[in-house]
Amino acid sequence: MKLYKSRALTCLVALIRGVVSSSINATSTAPLNHHYHADGEFGGIVDSNSAPGVCLKEEAFADIDDIDGSMRIDTNYTSATATTASSDNAAAIDHAASTNFNSNNKDNDSGTSILTTTIPFPKMPDMIRAILHEDWNVLDPSGEEMISTLSKIDGAVEFAHASTTFYEHLKGTFGILSAWGQPEEVKRAGLVHTAYSGDLFQFFLFDANKEEERAELREILGEKGEALAYLFGTVNRGGLCHFKDVVNQVSTEIICPPGNQTVHHRSDVGNWDMEPLDAANILMVTIADYLDQMVDTNGWRDHHQIEDGGKQLYPGNGRPALGFYWFSAVCNGIKDHLEVVPTIFNNCQDVLSLKDEVEARDTYWKVTTEEDDLAEEEQINLLNKVVSLNGFVAEPHMMLSQIYYRQGKYLEAAIEARLALENFYTLASNWDKRRSFGHWVGFGRVLLLRANRMMEKKECTFPCVDPKNPLYVNYSDLNLTSLRRVVEEMNEREEKFV
Repeated sequence: MKLYKSRALTCLVALIRGVVSSSINATSTAPLNHHYHADGEFGGIVDSNSAPGVCLKEEAFADIDDIDGSMRIDTNYTSATATTASSDNAAAIDHAASTNFNSNNKDNDSGTSILTTTIPFPKMPDMIRAILHEDWNVLDPSGEEMISTLSKIDGAVEFAHASTTFYEHLKGTFGILSAWGQPEEVKRAGLVHTAYSGDLFQFFLFDANKEEERAELREILGEKGEALAYLFGTVNRGGLCHFKDVVNQVSTEIICPPGNQTVHHRSDVGNWDMEPLDAANILMVTIADYLDQMVDTNGWRDHHQIEDGGKQLYPGNGRPALGFYWFSAVCNGIKDHLEVVPTIFNNCQDVLSLKDEVEARDTYWKVTTEEDDLAEEEQINLLNKVVSLNGFVAEPHMMLSQIYYRQGKYLEAAIEARLALENFYTLASNWDKRRSFGHWVGFGRVLLLRANRMMEKKECTFPCVDPKNPLYVNYSDLNLTSLRRVVEEMNEREEKFV
């Protein structure tokens, strides 16, 4: 048994059982978030509506069994520092974790209670599941038809874009905007956002100067979607709400005028009076566009569009590009002009600085590239630092979950896996593009499943068929496991509330 002095674990149990009052709103369905102090020390699990790091008035003690993950909480200590929570805390049981708890199961010598905790899977949003299954009609009533049409365009399917084909990138942008709940014309414009080329992208699928080709795209997207895609591909977006100044760090905030703004248009029109809603929608598509392709070495940007072939060997090392600083600033600056404000960046209220993003990215990459030279505790400290600097990304939690699992700290592993999934579901994309979004989500669910099964002392970390039946053991002495049953159990472990 190892002793942990951690408000994080104590807050979790307090929320689950309602044994203490805290600053957490027990009836809130808001996701639980880690909070780290400035030095990277784990500071607590807090509701997004509560003050950072505040749960109990003082730190309390929790014992976690390194083998089975069972927890001992000093109930004498907690009852002495806080009053009994209201009955509303019962509503938090299903929201935070499912537990087997016996209040009479006390250690007579220490006065502690023993409980076994498992962490439920966060409910996968319908849009995220549809993206994984490529069930495009869930995202849009005409989704299958639109994407089927694009799949027959050789220039989309066979052109190498940033890190995938152009076709895959277009589907990715469409999926992100759909998961963010954007209006039909916005996600449809996202599906073909640079079909008319763009202010930075020289290639096109449809000629914006030919009405017959515009009519062809209009037939696919509808009038509103095509009109927005046309503006996306033909205006200078850098002038919208001083967007270029934020990207280039001339300014740190997006400033949108209250009325129309005039931007340069790539046609004989010369200038275009842009309505605030159109400007906001174009910038929203821009965020999704870049989020889907943010790798340090980008095929079209760093190779195709450079006549001498560029200076970097493609595909590079896969390090994440920088962009969250301006994603968050743009989101914050346009939120009052959007029909639907996405939940990213705390409903577009939080802005990440470039300094913090650079430090978070480089620290994450240090762990990734120097894993063999770093002790596990140093990796943990560095990854905690990443989370403290950029709490919007999921991959650092994935790494932490794996390390804790190897150390036999299954509760911590499960918590980190859950936090990773919550961030993946909110962002609807992945930061580290070395693997696909679907793969990252699938791996996170495997981590959470195995950690929970270890805490429950199951015979197998996956739902194996029958380890005692030689018909279900292969030549490597591995227990055969139905993948259908694996996913069924994951779904069964999902929270039932929305």
